[in-house]
Amino acid sequence: MHLLTALRYGLFAAATTLVAIPASAFGIGLQPTTVEMTIEPGQRQRQVVNLGNVHTEKTISLTIGLADWTLDENGQIQLAPPGEREDSASEWVRFSPAFVTLKPGETQQIIIDMSAPMRTTREGDFRFAMIASTILPESRSGQSGVWKKYQIASLFYLTMGKGQSSPEITASGLTIAANGQQAIGLTFENPGNAHARLRGQVEISGDSGETIKMPISNLVVLHDGKRNFVMPISADLPSNPQIKVQLDNIYAPQNPSGMVALPSYGAPLVLKEAAVETPAALIDAETTLE
Repeated sequence: MHLLTALRYGLFAAATTLVAIPASAFGIGLQPTTVEMTIEPGQRQRQVVNLGNVHTEKTISLTIGLADWTLDENGQIQLAPPGEREDSASEWVRFSPAFVTLKPGETQQIIIDMSAPMRTTREGDFRFAMIASTILPESRSGQSGVWKKYQIASLFYLTMGKGQSSPEITASGLTIAANGQQAIGLTFENPGNAHARLRGQVEISGDSGETIKMPISNLVVLHDGKRNFVMPISADLPSNPQIKVQLDNIYAPQNPSGMVALPSYGAPLVLKEAAVETPAALIDAETTLE
């Protein structure tokens, strides 16, 4: 079941960037926040999404809707009306219910049915998001009648047919984060038709000083996409620093195991001519929503 047209497009009237808000911020938990699945032409799939009210006193009403989504080059989620993007799967989806009211501690299942078309113009990834939204009063000193809209999402990746995920590191260097802290900037590109999900480790070593090790977890690079990733460095750099990156792609539909190790990347760590802008949240959006 889709929302009425006015409500459907009303999701995007205020902003097109979805900010990851902890459940405690407005009292709603959602699981799963990310769904990855393969689907064949004409195939039907079903997924259950669970909504829960973690408040002990407040009853919350939510509107359920669909959206198209993508990531910008800094990993921030961008929403669009359903069916607007070329890689949209929103038109394949029906869901129920469209409205829920949750008493304190109560949970509700949202049933999402997906029916892939018999023919598409290409193979690979198609995406949609299930959005749960509500408007709640906000307490401000000296003001009344102020309401704030909250949204939480479950992000879906549907890989149709023969998917190929081919991420690579194309650039690296030292940069300065928005807060003035020294950082590493990595640029990823993925010319494949399916997204990549990366995990692994960055090491910085040099002629003297201790080796710095920093983990990468749950980093998504969308199909035919580019991703800038900034990692602040709190430790002192060794002299003549070198960077080494070892990553696994844990979403590789071209491999029966579903995982492919990327070639080891190494390079001198030098200051970039142009600094990479640090996203509003340094934690990858994928760790909270994707």
